[in-house]
Amino acid sequence: MLEGDTGKMSDVTQTILTAGEAAKLVGKSVPTITRSIKSGKLSASPRKPKGWNIDRSELFRVFEPVKHETNEVASVLEGNAPIKDNVLQVKVDVMEQRLTDAQATIEDLRSRLDAESTERRQLTAQLTDQRDKPRGLWARLTGA
Repeated sequence: MLEGDTGKMSDVTQTILTAGEAAKLVGKSVPTITRSIKSGKLSASPRKPKGWNIDRSELFRVFEPVKHETNEVASVLEGNAPIKDNVLQVKVDVMEQRLTDAQATIEDLRSRLDAESTERRQLTAQLTDQRDKPRGLWARLTGA
């Protein structure tokens, strides 16, 4: 142990991590880490009273570590990005559904417009044909 009687190693060399610490190191959310554990992708042992003990080498076997280069990466490590990403994904999904609905409405209106146009042409042709029809005998004799 490096720090005497506390029994903990320094953060840099700590080999056993909590799910929160592991999430920060790889830029993932805690639920992502726990889902990986439950699915068997990531090995971990239960922590009492709750949580998981995750070996650092096991974590990096499954996930790539995040490089600490910008403040943007730091906000991802703090867990802010996954929530914002989830909200944005929901908004994108809603907008895609609205776009699909709008496209369906446009297609329906176009087909209706085409049908109306065809019907209008047919009715116009019938009216034109009635005017051009030869008049009957009585109409020709009386000049009506």
